[in-house]
Amino acid sequence: MGLMWLLVAGCGTDQLAPAAPGVGTPSTSRVSRSAPPPLAPSIVDAPIRYALEPVLTALESAVPRRFGDIERRITVPSNKRQSFAFAATRTPFSVEFDGTRLTLSTIVSYQGRGWYDPPLAPSVSASCGTGGDRPRVRIVITTDIAVDPSWRVRAKSLVRSVRPLTTTERDQCRVTMFKIDVTDKVVAALRPQLARKMPQVDRKIGAFDLRTRVERWYNLLNKSIRVRDSLWLQLAPEDVRLGGLRLEDSSLIADIRLFARPVMVTGARPATITTTLPPLVQAARTVGDSSHLLLEGLLGYDAASAILSKELVGRSIRRYNRKITIRSSRLYPLNDGRIVLALGVDGAVVGDAYFIGTPTLDTSRSMLYVPDLDFDVQTANALVKSLAWLKKADLLEELRLRARVPLAPILEETRQRVESALNRDLADGVQLTGSVTTGRVVDVFADASWLLVRAEAIGSLGLGIDRKITIKKATPKQSAPTAATEGRK
Repeated sequence: MGLMWLLVAGCGTDQLAPAAPGVGTPSTSRVSRSAPPPLAPSIVDAPIRYALEPVLTALESAVPRRFGDIERRITVPSNKRQSFAFAATRTPFSVEFDGTRLTLSTIVSYQGRGWYDPPLAPSVSASCGTGGDRPRVRIVITTDIAVDPSWRVRAKSLVRSVRPLTTTERDQCRVTMFKIDVTDKVVAALRPQLARKMPQVDRKIGAFDLRTRVERWYNLLNKSIRVRDSLWLQLAPEDVRLGGLRLEDSSLIADIRLFARPVMVTGARPATITTTLPPLVQAARTVGDSSHLLLEGLLGYDAASAILSKELVGRSIRRYNRKITIRSSRLYPLNDGRIVLALGVDGAVVGDAYFIGTPTLDTSRSMLYVPDLDFDVQTANALVKSLAWLKKADLLEELRLRARVPLAPILEETRQRVESALNRDLADGVQLTGSVTTGRVVDVFADASWLLVRAEAIGSLGLGIDRKITIKKATPKQSAPTAATEGRK
């Protein structure tokens, strides 16, 4: 390393003591920090769990387990001398889901009786299903569930089918002596009773306040996350998309995708903001795409000076039978985007020299270097007369070649810190999860307190929501009527 080889006639030691370059204040900086490069929006996947138990409970309570009364006659409209009765019991509803439609089904088993009142003779009757296996009817109800742009849950329930479970004799109930098909009568009686219950089920599902919950989680992402002293990560959520609905462990999962533009901010903790939840639209891409972050590594000037000292301190230069040795190396900012490299030397020349330049990236090697490093004005003025030769030597080329700071370690430390900061509880039952992979270095800047190193990173972000979303039970004003009491009205 060649530095300050001062040659004069004869032997002796020369003194070099220029004034150190003055440091400005950030408010008077003449070189402003550049804006970060634009990145693609990041994606935060937030699967929201909607517990179906309350919906099923509402449906179970809306649709009685028992229908009819085997002792209560129902007159056949087409033949006033014929009447029938039935009593039915159903199983709990089972659930299937295909992405947009909830299908609920139940099996109804029943018994039936038929009566005939002949002219001038006592009434006679016959029955089926009163002993042994009962006939069965399968009921299928579908509920189409959607979320509109205003975040309201919409549901439309319909009775899709009420029909015998099979076409076998087991599931037919015919009182043949009177030509009464009790199966058809049971199906005809069940369908309108069920249809009257569907609006009640839809109201129960639609009462779920999805907007308030998502808006709360959305604004949890507005909180600044501390990465280290004076370094904060802001996720800055923007749009929200619905990736789809799916069924998992008796819960309906809404795959919510939030689009964000994470940035890192230096200084005091940024103020927490609250933003309005934007309208919901369908996701254009599948949920699970990567997230993009702009990492900022902070390298203190003391740490940078220590790195340079390992490269520079102790190096000697010999010229014209004279030798100088670098005894110290220090880096500090001018607060205008440039840095100062201060070198102390011993030997044929004793004193200090100052060099100024703008830090730049060597992207191929992930290094910080200063290609325009040059003598500052005071040092250049001191290099006069017998010291003027130094300005023509290869000192600057040597410094520009060797005064480099590797950036990989600071970026890896930042990556680890950011990844650790991303995996945290945002609130009770709400976890932010994330992984980060460092990409290419894109920028470096000499801040008043740090050397800031920017790098693009990719990874994944998600919200884990442990608590199941439940629907508050409405207090009924009166007991739900049974099939039998409805029939008497």
